Amino acid sequence: MQETDRPHRIAWALLLALSLLAPVLVNFDLYLIHVGIIIAFNVALAASLWMIWSLGVISFAHAGFMGIGAYASALVLTKLGLSMWYGLWIGALVSAALALAISIPLMRTRAVYFFMASWAVGEVIKRNFAYFKEFTGGWDGVFDIAPPVLDLGFLRVDFANRVAYYYLALLFVTVTVWIIHRMNASRTGMNYWAIHENELLAQHIGINVFRQKVICFTIACTLVGITGALYAHYQTYISPKSFDIWKSEFALVHLIVGGLTTVGGPVAGAISLTVVDELLRATGYFRTVFFGVVLIASVLLLPGGLETIPGRLRGLIRRGAGK
Repeated sequence: MQETDRPHRIAWALLLALSLLAPVLVNFDLYLIHVGIIIAFNVALAASLWMIWSLGVISFAHAGFMGIGAYASALVLTKLGLSMWYGLWIGALVSAALALAISIPLMRTRAVYFFMASWAVGEVIKRNFAYFKEFTGGWDGVFDIAPPVLDLGFLRVDFANRVAYYYLALLFVTVTVWIIHRMNASRTGMNYWAIHENELLAQHIGINVFRQKVICFTIACTLVGITGALYAHYQTYISPKSFDIWKSEFALVHLIVGGLTTVGGPVAGAISLTVVDELLRATGYFRTVFFGVVLIASVLLLPGGLETIPGRLRGLIRRGAGK
């Protein structure tokens, strides 16, 4: 589905402007900047999962591919001594290669079989992170994953500085969402939605369904692999539990709450639910209960997701003007 009207463009411009000014607006509060970085990671995770959803399926292995990128970049640093700038590329390549290999059998399944197969893939990936203990640290994980330093001679940026890392994460998530948006608006995106609506009909009108599925899955997993690499160097520690199945489920919730029609849906869902999650953090045990109530209420009151709010408001204004 495409978002080409002027209100959508204005909304994207305002969101980007607000994101650029956010550190200043929060008076460089380090905790709030940390929340902004987590929002960026969650947006990239949800948006890339939405890309797979455009085919009509949801992958519960998505967090696993985020972990592949994270572990690849972390191990390149801790075992080989190479910086994150190399780790990003290696994480992307490893994620892409494994996604391509796994998608060949995975994309031959449909409906509940795809759900079960992707869930199994996610679990296998997580277990493998723990299995090779001497290499990956097992369940204890990988420590001391240092943030990078960008040294251009005339400019030196240490990304151990949280504000600097915020803008790095913002740059990446902006590029990621833009890529997904442009692909969705292209002929390729139209092919994905044709497969989503009716796979058999898409095949009959000349779309190579299997090929399109493999390409879409591989690109989405590559993007989330890079997300994982950035996540690892920000947190400075990762373990198999960092990429459990719940992370894919949480990303799915972002899609449902935000909306499934455009990439703006997962963006809105990831931003709003990450903020709600942080606000509820102080409630301790009741955090999950409160979060569940918020989720149920949003689904019941906004069945089309948060992305439908502008349209609903326009409708109310028009009805009010017509009276």
